[in-house]
Amino acid sequence: MKYDFTAIEKKWQEKWLEEKPFTAVTGDKTREKFYGLIEFPYPSGQGLHVGHARPFTAMDIICRKKRMQGYNVLFPIGFDAFGLPTENYAIKNHIHPAIVTKQNIANFTKQLHMLGYSFDWDRVVDTTDPSYYKWTQWIFLQLFKKGLAYKASMPVNWCTSCKCVLANEEVVEGVCERCGSEVIRKEKSQWMLAITKYADRLIDDLDDVDYIERVKIQQRNWIGRSTGAEVTFKATTGEDIVVYTTRPDTLFGATYMVLSPEHALVKQWLDAGKLANADEDDRPSMFARIKAQYLKAREDRKAKKGHRAAAKATQETGAPADSAPSDSSFEQENPQQR
Repeated sequence: MKYDFTAIEKKWQEKWLEEKPFTAVTGDKTREKFYGLIEFPYPSGQGLHVGHARPFTAMDIICRKKRMQGYNVLFPIGFDAFGLPTENYAIKNHIHPAIVTKQNIANFTKQLHMLGYSFDWDRVVDTTDPSYYKWTQWIFLQLFKKGLAYKASMPVNWCTSCKCVLANEEVVEGVCERCGSEVIRKEKSQWMLAITKYADRLIDDLDDVDYIERVKIQQRNWIGRSTGAEVTFKATTGEDIVVYTTRPDTLFGATYMVLSPEHALVKQWLDAGKLANADEDDRPSMFARIKAQYLKAREDRKAKKGHRAAAKATQETGAPADSAPSDSSFEQENPQQR
């Protein structure tokens, strides 16, 4: 008997929407609670991808199992919907970002229903909903009042196309992971949250949560606590330079120190004319050399990958080495597609 998955899955997905078997029951004290939470997706115009489906499916399996075991399961879905990519798309296509966001959320919702996840659709979160973000604004104000939210100028990863700041993880081989455009370092004033004030508590309290050990290790490494001392050196211009070190016992061997180009003292000395060799600044040519070396290394890696692919194709087809296909012919005659 042929399994008509299109008709059967659609039938049950519609029934789930009508009867709401996955809705968590508020106030139910007869069952133990379980809260399953995924990272809410950003509703881009491209729709869902495998990076969404993989973790969503894993948590869906756990939540279904917990329901079978008698738990009152809360498994919500939401959309982390604010984002500069949407605003840039809206500007380019002359569409209000609210309309674009609404359309993208509708598309994501349709796709999530098609995948048959057991979300509680009565508890959908949309971060662009004023009834939601009024609370994030309230939280920010409390942080600001306590001195935990502040403005600072610092170098960031700047995507030249998306026109937004990227995390280090979003920069792959010098380009934006989303759009592939060049990423540059840019000095930018932005709001910061002083999570470092809680570093000790964050790392110490990992002993009290039931995370798997691998995740605890990742968190400890990310927080990166170290024990050391701050040492003050006196510059020949009179200013104090404070250096943090985990090895103060090696200070007697120090002969010089290097300040980054972004350091406030460098700008101060340049403006005051205190750097005698300021006109000999070799940074532009140095950066050009580094970029050229990086691009050459990337091309070399691509060439090696192409060579390996051609060699593999030669082995699979049994062709002699001297008749290995060129890059263009390999793309047209991939043996896995024939």
